[in-house]
This record gives sequence, C-alpha cells and structure tokens, in this order.
Amino acid sequence: MGYLNEILIGSVLLTLGWFFFTEVFPKWMASRAAKPPEQQLTTLPGAERQPIINIDAEASIESNRITHDAFVSEASDLVLQSRGAELFTADLLAQAAEKAADAIKLRPGSFDANMIAGEIAVKRAMLADPTEAVTFLEEAAVRFATATETKKGVIDAYVGRAWAHLERAYRLEGDASATAYLDSAEVFLKGFRVSPQNLFILRGWGLAIDGLARTLGDNAQPVRAAEDAYRLALAEHRGGDHELHAWYASARSADEPLRIEMPAVRDLR
Repeated sequence: MGYLNEILIGSVLLTLGWFFFTEVFPKWMASRAAKPPEQQLTTLPGAERQPIINIDAEASIESNRITHDAFVSEASDLVLQSRGAELFTADLLAQAAEKAADAIKLRPGSFDANMIAGEIAVKRAMLADPTEAVTFLEEAAVRFATATETKKGVIDAYVGRAWAHLERAYRLEGDASATAYLDSAEVFLKGFRVSPQNLFILRGWGLAIDGLARTLGDNAQPVRAAEDAYRLALAEHRGGDHELHAWYASARSADEPLRIEMPAVRDLR
C-alpha cells in the first residue's frame, strides 16, 4: 500500500511539474517581458518643458524652395563678380561652386542649380591645369546632363554638355581624346534634333568632328560616319547654309584646331 502511495504522489508531482513548465512558466516569462523596464530612462534636464513642434509639410517644402533659390542666386552673383576679378576669379568661382552644391543638395534635380553648377565647373576648368580641368569638365558634363533630363528640349543644356566634352577632348590624348570628341559630337547631334537652326550647336559640332579627324585621321570610320551626319545637318539647316559649309571647310583645313569659347548657357544680368 505504501509503495502505491509513493507512486501516486510521484505521478501527481510529475504532472504538476509538467504543467508548471509547459503552461505557467512560459506565460509568466511572456508577461514579464512585456512589462516596461523598471529602470527609468535618462532624460535631459528641462526636457519635459520643451514644446512639441508639429512639422508642416507644405511649410517645409516652401522653406526648402526658398533656401534653394537663395543659394542659386548667391552662386549667380558670385559668377558675375568673378568676371574681370583677375586674381580673385578662382576664389570667387570656388565660392560659387559651393553655393551651387548646397542648392543641389536641397534639390538634386534642380534645372537652375545644375545649369549654374555646370557653367561654374567649365569656368574653373579654364583656369586649372589639364589634369584638374578634366575633372571639372567631367563634373560639368554630368550637371548639364542632369539639367537636360529635368527639362527636356532646353537647347542651352545640350550646348553646355557637348562643349564640356569638347573641352575635355582638347586636354586628353589618343583614344581617350577620341572618345571625348565622339561624346561631344553625339550630344551636338541630339541638340541639333531639338533645335536645327542653332548656330552654337552646328559650330561646336563641326569643331568636335575636326578634333576627331585630327586624332584618328580623316579616313577613320568614326570620322566618316560623324562627318556624313554633319553634312546632312548642314544641308537641312536653313535649306543649306553655304556660309557654314565654308566655315567648316576652313576649320578642317587650318593648321591648328579652331577653338571657340563655350557660349553663355544662362541669361546673364
């Protein structure tokens, strides 16, 4: 009888233990984990007195626009100041570049900010050594390309981008130079399709092909293909502009490559 009691008591204890570990203990741990920590979080003195600031989305967007426009305006003013500033030109353009970069941080796709940033980069390239100038011109090409994507059909963005590649080609050699000339010619072609009567496009395009021919040779296939497309464009321009044909022939026969400064790509005050 005593032996049976021991077995019965053991079974009861085993059942209670199993119930505790499978039902009671897990629920107790779950409820404990759900409770907030007993230790108070550290707060700064006076934090409880700080007002709650509600952010107005429209006000935030307007503030962003106003600040962006201010940076673009300041950059434009610095570019104007740099004209004829002689020894101070480089410093003024560097300051203008910082303002344009700040505007782009606020609005990466801004047409105005990217256009002025591209213009500034080209101007800085004109003052830099060849290696640094190539870096500036690569940046300029990216900025003008971004502006083109933001506002399609604005011819000034094509002019700026193609001219940045053209100036880059002048500073490179061999295949790298040829690639830059081809990049320039390609963008000029795209610009021509947007504005067939634009003289800056046609003259810059001619310079790019001339540079490509001087680099690869007159009979190279890329030169022949680019020149064929260019002659078709000249035929379409105002029904065949003989002045441009003569200008191009003169540029191609010159002993040294003809260089033309990049035209203004923004309205200047």
